[in-house]
Amino acid sequence: MDQLRRTHELDTWITQTTSEMASEYDRIRSRALEDPGTAGDEGEENWAQLLREWLPANYEVRTKGRILAHDGTASRQIDVVVLRPGYPKKLLDKKLYVTSGVAAAFECKLTLTAAHVKEATQTAAEIARMCAPRTGTPFRELISPIVYGVLAHSHVWASAQSAVEKINEYVTGGGRDCAAHAREFIDLVCVADTCIEWKSVQFGRLTNLPDGSPDQLLCLVGNDFACTGSPAIGPLLAYLLIRLGWEDPHVRPFAEYFRLARMLPRSFGGAASLDPTGLSPDTEAAARQRSGALFEDRPWAWDEWAFSLE
Repeated sequence: MDQLRRTHELDTWITQTTSEMASEYDRIRSRALEDPGTAGDEGEENWAQLLREWLPANYEVRTKGRILAHDGTASRQIDVVVLRPGYPKKLLDKKLYVTSGVAAAFECKLTLTAAHVKEATQTAAEIARMCAPRTGTPFRELISPIVYGVLAHSHVWASAQSAVEKINEYVTGGGRDCAAHAREFIDLVCVADTCIEWKSVQFGRLTNLPDGSPDQLLCLVGNDFACTGSPAIGPLLAYLLIRLGWEDPHVRPFAEYFRLARMLPRSFGGAASLDPTGLSPDTEAAARQRSGALFEDRPWAWDEWAFSLE
């Protein structure tokens, strides 16, 4: 049996960051009725500064901009944008950020509501469709290169349990209504003082079927939660680093550290199998030969043919 996880300095540092966010929330909220616009801007800047301080230094973090697709269409305004290393300096202040240079994008809310979550599930699908389609492996075809989610200081519900239930309800319903492909589901909803829900995607083969039928390819899309035992910001950073690591090998040592330090505790929030999987015919044919068994007990790896995002 695994030993209980010992206290880690990461816990202390993340708790400090969480306390700072809570203090800022109280300060901003006390003036919000006087000037809601400024309050919202300050909340966005809180999250932008957190990401600047915790993500690798070569990822630029900007506020208030739109994402520009290769066909010239632009997204609605996004509160916080994380740019990939090497983003052209000439374009940094243009407020129209090209899709190929965007690593993550977030809506930021002081106090999360049902309407915020519902709108975000629609925006997630829209932004995923703006990215040029990728082919070649299940990971590249099923996962959007841009992480999209909602970051909030707090929420409107009466209790943490109510918040978890409602967020899961609206994320699940929004995905069902708005997403037509695995890559179009919202990636995360984080409430700093309560919980984080993130998209769980697993892919592989279902083997040894009892009726003797051929192996079945499965793409499971669902939600995982972290809402007890540690602040939500720890799992947020761990999940972000892992997602960045899939696209940028230079981030992988940091992602591995957070994962091995067990900064991504989770409880299962449910999942559904997508049928069809959404793979191109060539990749699906290759996956039947190469992908590992979905529920096989194997070490976690950066494997684009038999992957799990966490």
